[in-house]
Amino acid sequence: MSIRFVIGRAGSGKSERCLREIKHHLAAEPEGHPLILLVPEQATFQAEHALVSDPCIRGMIRAQVLSFHRLAWRVMQEEGGTARLPIDDTGKKLLLTSILHKHKEKLRLFGHSAEQMGFVDRLNQLFTEMKRYCVSAKQLEEHENKRVAALGESGLLRDKMHDIQLIYRQFESELSRQYLDGEDYLTLLAEQIPYSAYLRSASVWIDGFHGFTPQEFAVLGALFSVCKQVTVTLCLDRELQAGDTPDELDLFHPTATTMVRMQELVWQLGLGAAEVHLLAPENSPRFEDSPALGYLERNFDRRIGGGAQRYKPAPNERLHDQLVIAEAVHRRAEVEGAVRDMLHLVREQGVRWREIAVMVRNMEGYQDLLKAVLTDYEIPHFFDQKRTVLHHPLVEFIRSALEVVQHNWHYDAVFRCVKTDLLIPSEEASQRTELDKLENYVLAFGIQGYRWTDGKPWTFKFRANLEQADESVQEQTAELESLNTSKEWVVRPLLAFSKRLQQAHFVKDQVEALYELLVTVQAPEKLEAWSQQAICEGKPEKAREHGQMWNSVMDMLDQLVETMGEDDLTLELFNGLIETGMESMKLGLVPPSMDQLLIGSIDRTRSSGIRYAYILGVNDGVIPAQMAEKGVLTEAERTVLTESGLPMADGSLRKLLDEQFIVYTSLTVPGKRLWMSYPLADEEGKSLLPSELIKQMRQLFPGTEAPLLLAEPSNETPEGEQAEYIAHPNQAISYLAVRMKHWMLGGRMADLWWETYNWYVDKPEWRMKLQSLAQALQYTNKEKGLSLTTSKLLYGQNLRASVSRMEKYVACPFSHFVSHGLRLQERRVYRLDAPDIGQLFHAALNQFVQKLQQDQLDWGSLTAEQCMERSAQVVDELAPRLQGEILLSSSRYAYIARKLKQVVGRAAVVLGEHAKHGQFEPLGLEIDFGPGKELPSLTFELENGCTMEIIGRIDRVDRADGEQGVLLRVIDYKSSQTSLQLSEVYYGLSLQMLTYLDVIITHAEQWLGIAAKPAGVLYFHVHNPMLQQKNALDPAAVEKELRKRFKMKGLITADAGVAGLMDDELVKSAGHSQLIPVALKKDGSFYSSSSVATDEQWDTLRKYVRKQVKQIGTSITDGHVDIAPYRLGKKTACLHCSYKSICQFDPLFEGNEVQVLKQRGKDQLWSELEQKVSR
Repeated sequence: MSIRFVIGRAGSGKSERCLREIKHHLAAEPEGHPLILLVPEQATFQAEHALVSDPCIRGMIRAQVLSFHRLAWRVMQEEGGTARLPIDDTGKKLLLTSILHKHKEKLRLFGHSAEQMGFVDRLNQLFTEMKRYCVSAKQLEEHENKRVAALGESGLLRDKMHDIQLIYRQFESELSRQYLDGEDYLTLLAEQIPYSAYLRSASVWIDGFHGFTPQEFAVLGALFSVCKQVTVTLCLDRELQAGDTPDELDLFHPTATTMVRMQELVWQLGLGAAEVHLLAPENSPRFEDSPALGYLERNFDRRIGGGAQRYKPAPNERLHDQLVIAEAVHRRAEVEGAVRDMLHLVREQGVRWREIAVMVRNMEGYQDLLKAVLTDYEIPHFFDQKRTVLHHPLVEFIRSALEVVQHNWHYDAVFRCVKTDLLIPSEEASQRTELDKLENYVLAFGIQGYRWTDGKPWTFKFRANLEQADESVQEQTAELESLNTSKEWVVRPLLAFSKRLQQAHFVKDQVEALYELLVTVQAPEKLEAWSQQAICEGKPEKAREHGQMWNSVMDMLDQLVETMGEDDLTLELFNGLIETGMESMKLGLVPPSMDQLLIGSIDRTRSSGIRYAYILGVNDGVIPAQMAEKGVLTEAERTVLTESGLPMADGSLRKLLDEQFIVYTSLTVPGKRLWMSYPLADEEGKSLLPSELIKQMRQLFPGTEAPLLLAEPSNETPEGEQAEYIAHPNQAISYLAVRMKHWMLGGRMADLWWETYNWYVDKPEWRMKLQSLAQALQYTNKEKGLSLTTSKLLYGQNLRASVSRMEKYVACPFSHFVSHGLRLQERRVYRLDAPDIGQLFHAALNQFVQKLQQDQLDWGSLTAEQCMERSAQVVDELAPRLQGEILLSSSRYAYIARKLKQVVGRAAVVLGEHAKHGQFEPLGLEIDFGPGKELPSLTFELENGCTMEIIGRIDRVDRADGEQGVLLRVIDYKSSQTSLQLSEVYYGLSLQMLTYLDVIITHAEQWLGIAAKPAGVLYFHVHNPMLQQKNALDPAAVEKELRKRFKMKGLITADAGVAGLMDDELVKSAGHSQLIPVALKKDGSFYSSSSVATDEQWDTLRKYVRKQVKQIGTSITDGHVDIAPYRLGKKTACLHCSYKSICQFDPLFEGNEVQVLKQRGKDQLWSELEQKVSR
C-alpha cells in the first residue's frame, strides 16, 4: 500500500497532476485495476468532464469519478447494505417533526418548537453534525451524564441537552428499524472497505478537499489500509508531520490541520511514512499567462512593515488587463458593468462562456438580479446551487389544497389552488378567464365555507340598488350558468379530496387521498406538458425542473408513508408534516449546456478550467463573512460542550479565521484575469463600505484599474467609455433613451449615440420599440383629447347622463373618462363600505315612508318607540339584499345590523319631528326622471350637434300648500355631513340638488297639474350622534341637543312663511331653527347666517345650473379627457379617487397641474352668478 500527499499552493497543478496520472494509466492499460478520482459532490460533473474530454482517451471503463457518498453506494452494492430503505433530508425532517409532536409533553424547551419556521431544519443539521463527528445517541447521553455529574450544572443548557438527547435517541431508534440514513453511508463504507475486492486493487486520487470530518477520516483510514495506492492533494505551502501544531492565524490552517491529522492516521495504522510531493509555487501552470495573479497568489498572506498591516506592492508592470477593482453606485450597476465586461471578452478576445465564472458570498442578494440582467443580455448561464421548490405550482397546489380542507374553503386557499392552473381540465385549458370571473364573483359575495360544498348552484346577483326587483337582474342568468360550471371544476376534485382526507385515520390513508387528488387533476400529464412547452420556449432548466417535480413529490410522500404510515395524525399535524417535507425539498440541476457562464458562491462552488473570475459584492461584513449564530446551540454552549470532550464542528471563531483561506482560494480560481467589485449603496440607497480585502488588493497592486460603474453614462463620461454601454440591443436602448432626453433638454449627444439611433431605425424588429421610446421621451402625462368621431362612438350621439356624472367630470375629466368612457370598475369585495351603508339608509327611509302611506299613518303622530320598531322591521327586510346577505353572515355583522337599525330609527324619530312641526309631506320617493319615467328628462342641444339628456332619481320630494301656492322641496339622505356650498355650485362641483329642483319645478304642471315654486333643497344627515357633555342633561335637553345635531343643511326660500311651513316654532317665536338652516329676527327678516335664496336667486341658480350642465356636456362630447383634478380649499378630487394608479398624476411632474379653485364670498358669488346668467 502506497500513501502519497501532493501539496502545493493554489494553481500549482495538483488537480492537473491527478488527471494526468489517471489518463496515463488509462492509455497504458485501458482494462486494468480500478482508478478512482474522489472529489467533493459539487465537483463531480466538472471532474468527469475534464477526464472524458481528452481526445487521447478512447475509453475509461476502469476509471470513475466519485464523491464519498457515491463511493459508499458503489461498495454497498458489492458488499451489501442497501436492503434498508434509504431516507434523505426530507424524510428525516418529517421524522423529526413527528417525534417533536409525539414527545412534546416530555420536552422541557422544545415542546412547541415544531411549528417554528426553520427549527426542524436546524435540529436536523445538529444531528447530521453529530453523525459526521461519530457521536451516537448513546455516546451523547454518556458524555452528558458525566459532564453534569462533574460540573453539577443546571439551567438552560442542561434542559436543552435533555431535549436533544431525547429527540436524538428516538430519532436513531426510528432510523435503525428499517431506514438507511445518508449520513450513515460513510460509517458503513468504512466498515465494508476491508472486504471490498473492488477497492483492494484500486488506485485512488483524492482531490479538491480542504478538510474532512471524523466520519470521512474513518473512510480514509480504511482506504489507506486496503487500496493499492492512495494520493491525497491539499492546498498547502509546506510539509507537516504528525504532532505538528499549525499556527491559529496561518492562512493554510484548515489544510495544515488536515495534513497533520492524516499523517497521524498513517502512523496509527502502521503504514510507514507517506510520500510527500511539494509542488513548487514558482512554476504554477495556472498563472503562466497572468503574472499579476501569480504575484497575488504568492503574496496574499505576506505582510511587511511594523504594526499596521501592509503588503508589498507588485513590481511596476502593466496589470490592467489581469486585475480590475471596480466600485459601483449600486448592485445593478455593478452586475451590468461586469456583464458588459464579459461580453467584451467573449466578442473581442474569443473567450468561451465556460471559461468565465461569477462568484458571490451572499447569493440571496444577487441571484434575482443576476438572472434578470443575464437574461436581458441573452447570456447562457447556470447557478451552481440546489434550488428550493416552494415556488413551483405543484408544491403550491398541494399546500393550498390542504389549507382548503383545514380552513374550511377560505378564499385565499381556494384561489391559490386555482391559480396553479392544475384544476383547469386539460380540454378546457383555454378557459383561464372563466376562473378569473369566478374569483371576482366569490370576492364580491364573500363565498366561502359551506357555500362551496352544499351542492347548490350560486344564484347571487348584482343589484344596482336594494330596491331593484329580482326580475330586472334576470339577464345575469347565463353568466351564472357559466360561473357554476367553473365552480364545478374547482369543487369536484377538492371536495372528493376533502371527504377522503377527513375520513382518513392513518398517515398512509391521508397520503393516498393526496395522491388521488394529484392523479385526478392530471398533475403528471400537465407537468409533462409544461416541460415540453419550456423546451419549445428555449428554457431547458425550467423544463428539467418540471420534469423532476413529480418524482421529488412522490419520493417525499413515499418517505412519509414509510416513516409513519401507521400513525394516527390530526389534519393539522399532517399538513405540518407535508409543509416540512416540501420546505426541505431541493432540486439539483445539471448544467444544460457545456458552454455557459458559471455562477456560484465562493465557499461552495468548485471550479476548474476557469480563466476569468468575477467576484461581486466585496463589501465589509460580506467578504470576509461575519459569522452568525443560527443553530440550536449557541456559540457559548458549543464551547462548553467541546471543552468537556464532545467532538463537534468548528465554532464561529475558527470559521471566521478560516475565512481568509476561503477568500484566498476564490481569488486564485482564475488563471488569466480577476475582476473584483463592490456596490457603494444598497437597494434602499443606504451606503455600503468596501471590504478590507479591497484595501489589501490596492496595496498589492497600487496601479490597477479602478473604474466607477454608473447606472447609465453621464454627461461627463468620456465618449470612449460611453461606447462600452452599447453592449446589447436590449440594454443599449435604455441608455440611448437617457442620452436622447439629455439632448432634448439642450445638451449634446455624442455621435456614437446617433449611430446607435440609426442602427435601431434600420432594424425592422427594433423600429417600433424605438418609436415608442421617442414618444415616451416626449411624454408629459397629458391626455390627448378624443376626436368627435371617437367621442360619439364612446358616448353616442345622444349623451344620456346623470348629474353626479357631470360633477365627476368637473372634478377631473380623466376620472370621468376612465369610469364612464372606458367603464373601468374597482373589483367588488365582500365588505360593508360607506356607499353600502348609505344605500341601506336611503332604501330604509324610503320604505319607511311607503309603509306609512300604505298604512295611512301620519309620521308626526308616531312615538319614538314606534319609529324605532318600524325602522327595525324595514332594515330586517332589506338586510338579505345588501351585499350578498353580508349583514346575516356573522355575529360581527349582526352587531353592525343592530347599530344600523338604531341609526335608521333615530333618523326616523327626527324626521317625525319634522313632520310634527312642519306642513311639508312626502310627495314622492325615489322619483325617476328620464325617458319613459315618472318625470321627463332635461334635454339639451349641444353646440357640437350632439344632444344630452339628464336623467336620475330624486330621493324624496316634499310638498306644502301655502299662501305662495304649491311649494316643493327636495330632500337627500346622506350618511355623512353634507351642505350646499355656493362656491361648489359656481364651479360645477355641486349641481345635483339644484338640478333635481329644476326638474320638479319645470315639470310640476305636467306632473301635478299645477305650477309650483321652489321651497328649498336640503340634506338630511342619517346618523346616531354621541352626545358628550360635562354635566348630565335632562331628557328635554337631550332631545334639544339631538335636534341640533340633525339640523338639515341646504338652501331654502327667503320667505318667513315658507320657513314656518318647515318649522312651526319659527311662527311662534323668532330665533334659530332646530330643524332647518335659518334664523329669524323679530321683524321677520333672516339673519345673515341663514341659508336662503330669493325667488330671483332661485331663478338665477336654475339658469346657471342649466348653463353649466350644457357646457359640461359639450366638453364631454368634444372629447376632453384632461388629467386635471380640482382643489378647492382642502378638498381635492384625488383624495378618494380609485384611478390614481392609472392617471399617475403627480404635481411635481411636468404637465401635471391642479385646477386651483378660489374661495369666494357669498355676495361675490351671487353677483358673479347673475353676471354669467345675464350674458
